Amino acid sequence: MSTSPPKTTEAWTYTSPSTPRTALTLTTSHPLTFPPSNSSEETLLISVSHAALNPGDIVSLTAMPFFLHSTPSAVPAFDFCGTVLQSHNQARFSPGDNVICFPPLPHMLKTGIGGLQKIVPIPAKYCVRLPQGKKLIDGAGLMLAGCTALLQVRQAGVKKGDRILVVGASGGVGSAAVQIVRDVVGLGGYIAGVCSGRNEGLVRSLGADEVVDYTLHRDLPGYLTERFGGEGRRFDHVIDGYGNQELYKSCAGFLKEGGVYDAASIHYASYRLWDLLGSVVMIGLNILWPRAQWLGGTGRRFKICSLGDPGLEMMELLAGMLGDGKVRVVRDSVWGWREVKEGFDVLMGGHAAGKVVIRVGEGEE
Repeated sequence: MSTSPPKTTEAWTYTSPSTPRTALTLTTSHPLTFPPSNSSEETLLISVSHAALNPGDIVSLTAMPFFLHSTPSAVPAFDFCGTVLQSHNQARFSPGDNVICFPPLPHMLKTGIGGLQKIVPIPAKYCVRLPQGKKLIDGAGLMLAGCTALLQVRQAGVKKGDRILVVGASGGVGSAAVQIVRDVVGLGGYIAGVCSGRNEGLVRSLGADEVVDYTLHRDLPGYLTERFGGEGRRFDHVIDGYGNQELYKSCAGFLKEGGVYDAASIHYASYRLWDLLGSVVMIGLNILWPRAQWLGGTGRRFKICSLGDPGLEMMELLAGMLGDGKVRVVRDSVWGWREVKEGFDVLMGGHAAGKVVIRVGEGEE
């Protein structure tokens, strides 16, 4: 390397669980650790341009015991993009390359790094090249939501010509799912998206054939059964980016026998630890409870998306879809570096249409 890497950077850090407004502190001296010279792994020093906020960041901030971290302070944001400043053991990347980064949770717990810091040292295996012709902001928020949606579509077994219901279709995961499903089912398939009516135009533009405005129906499961329960109208699979337990409990009315209800999570009432644990218990019951309806089950298979580390193959595939125009990141709003807490306020409100993005660097949009 031509110059020595910096020892510290400006970052939003936290040292104990609490709400983002309480937990986060802007510091100018968050420590950086670059690998020793005898390390064989390619490691990049990234100048972060944009970071996307995700519900997982809120969970880490508010409910995860801090003793799980190996560092005295930590930085949120799993999902970020930027420009390579330096490369240790240069192999895939060179200084000046624009990249999209998605370090998995175990790495973040071990190192304390996150996208809400100006400079990030990160193994190259957690990065992919930004497609040519795309701006850095185009990649912000792509990986976590996109990989989750892609895994859901794969787990459910969505295929060409299928009829698919996407729940939470205007959210981060749901907006990615609508686009990925459209690419898989083709023009002969059918997509209905559940979202607020104010986002109907957005969801149709992403590829949905029909939009169900949940705000108009007190009994949403009943309406879906009435609208889609007839012969030839039931869905082959449901991709739920929101985690609507009531819909799963009643999905036999609108989901074919043999169909899969694949959820990104089970929605929780709050980000308190006990609510999160309750969600985990409900996921287990959905998977293990007898599926026979006469035994109290739904009669339909339930799958949960457990993303973990998606791996380079999936990340490269998703980046390729971004480059080909098959997927775009829907942005609810973009906030400045000193407006991180305001960005978290929007995310915690639960009604963001797409991703909440933080402008970390000073580069172009």
